[in-house]
Parts: sequence; structure tokens; C-alpha cells
Amino acid sequence: MPRKKICKSEKLPQCGTPLRAALISVLTNTKDYQENLNKGFPLFNHEELENIKKHYKDGLVWDDIERELFRKKIILKKATFRKYIQENNLPKAKSYRNIDRRRLAVFPNDIISHINFLQYFYKVADGKMIDHLLNIVLETQITYLEAIESKLDWTGNLYAAICKYLGWDDAEAYEAIKETLSTRQKDQQKALGMLEEIDKKFKKIIDKDISKLISFLKEKHISPLEITDDKK
Repeated sequence: MPRKKICKSEKLPQCGTPLRAALISVLTNTKDYQENLNKGFPLFNHEELENIKKHYKDGLVWDDIERELFRKKIILKKATFRKYIQENNLPKAKSYRNIDRRRLAVFPNDIISHINFLQYFYKVADGKMIDHLLNIVLETQITYLEAIESKLDWTGNLYAAICKYLGWDDAEAYEAIKETLSTRQKDQQKALGMLEEIDKKFKKIIDKDISKLISFLKEKHISPLEITDDKK
């Protein structure tokens, strides 16, 4: 009985997976990608993608995305963009921003990298190239930290996520560690145990000091005139 042919879409790693993160990190340095870039195919180089992430460190709204794609002559209809998000092929909005009385979705600062990846995956690479690219990644090792941070929705930064865990009981850091290391249970328990120890120390020492500061500030009073900035 002949084997069922696997279509391109079935080979596409979804957002939030270590495999997708690893593919994006190696893509722009592959020989095939560089050759197509030199041929003039509308793709971003590594430096351009990094500059976009730095420029939009707080995230991009749709108008920003459309503007950056237009510079590369990449056409992406908003309906297709939404479809990719629903299929988990693009990251979801991380927050919302009010601009000109409109409430706009704000997407992570690496969303152009994901769109660029899809552009290459669907419009440039053939089946053999995709298999080759996947093999490169599967042979590549990434750190636990990189794998965990690929699952964080808020900032993609574990340090910041741990601060939220300590200050606001936000469980994202805990769950990301638990899920990522589910196949490495010994290391999973060690990492979670270390996180719990940090939490205990925070509540025993730092949290008390913060509470003292808050209490001190609540007891003292100041005139609004003393904090008015005449330069504003």
C-alpha cells in the first residue's frame, strides 16, 4: 500500500513550539535562503528582522505590520493574516492599544520574522528543502532557557516572567517550565523546586521589605503642588 504523501502544511511547526523558534533562528543563514534573497525574492535578511524587533520593542499593530511588509513588496491580506493566527501559524495579540479612538491589537515584536518564515515556507521552499531545513533543526540542540522562553506569551523573557510569578502570582513561568521539561522529569522537578525556593525567599525577605516601604509611603503625605512639574 503506497504511503500517504505529506503536504507542506503538515510539516509546518506551529507558533510557540521550540521547533518553530529554532527554524526561525537558523533560516536566514541557510544557503538556499541566501540564494533566494540574492535573486531578489521578497524576503528579509537577518539584520532587517533584528532592527524591526528593536524598533517595535513594545509590539506592532496591523498598520505597522502592513507598512513593513510593503517595504519588501510582500502582500498579505488581513483575512489571510487572521486565518494564520487562528491556525496558530502566527502569534496571537499580546495586548491592545488605543489609537485615535480605536482599540488595536498589539502583536509581538517578532511577528515579522514569523510572517517572513511563512513567506519562505509557502512560496519559496520545495518539499526537499523543507525536509533538509527540518533535519538541520532536529540535529541542533537548544538550551532549556530558549525552549522555555519560546512558550512565554508576555515578553518571551523568563526573568521577567519569574518577577510576575513572585509579585502577582502569575503562573506562566511555572507552567512554561513544567510543560517544556515534561520529558525530562528529573530536571523538571529540579527547576520547579528552584523556582519554589525563590518564591519562599521572596515572601520571607523581599516581600516584607516591599510591604514596609508601602506602609511608610502610606503614612506620609505631600501636597500636590510639590509634585507638579511646571515644564509639562
